[in-house]
Amino acid sequence: MEEYKIKVELLTDTVFGSGYSVPGFIDADVLYDEYGFPYINGKTFKGKLGEMAGVFVNMVKASDKGKEIGEILEEKKDKLFGVGGEYRHDKVKFSDCEISKEVRDYFKNNMGESNIKPGEILDALTHIEEQTSIDRKTGVAKDKSLRNYRVINSGLILYSYIHCPENLDEYEKILLASACSLLRHLGAYETKGKGLVEVSMYKDDKNVTFDYINLLREKVNLNV
Repeated sequence: MEEYKIKVELLTDTVFGSGYSVPGFIDADVLYDEYGFPYINGKTFKGKLGEMAGVFVNMVKASDKGKEIGEILEEKKDKLFGVGGEYRHDKVKFSDCEISKEVRDYFKNNMGESNIKPGEILDALTHIEEQTSIDRKTGVAKDKSLRNYRVINSGLILYSYIHCPENLDEYEKILLASACSLLRHLGAYETKGKGLVEVSMYKDDKNVTFDYINLLREKVNLNV
């Protein structure tokens, strides 16, 4: 059993929709915990990385010399991320993607003495934006189309921990690191410039993203 840390840096403002709203104030809110800290659900984050792992596998299989190794990586993807409707005990497990434990613990332990409210933490890390729907015929905003949504501020860094029942082999390391490198957007409103992220993989506090990606070069001479 081993553990890896995934670092997610928000390069632009980001919207992780929660499906909830605050009547009369916010039409689309983000996920946040009882202390006011925004986060990404672990299953959602794992799903996005799984999508990128699939993209990477297809890239390798489409290359001139990549068919054989691509088939191996595809098996590893199914093992690590699972197949719909199938339970496997050897799948990796992802924690929620959150602000560092040290920061959260500091505020949790001092909120009472400092009289800091969860709403104040949430307001410090997010802001509210507005949008309207435009009538294509008239070119003006439609009546009663104004919507407010909460946005997480750029610059925030979140962490998710990957818990592996078994030590990862080299193919699995290649797959996870490549999925992290390919994941460039998270959340909603991507076409509006939201959700640009940089994702990296750590082992024992060392960034191993490109070390693991380069393992592929040792196995096959591919330009990926």
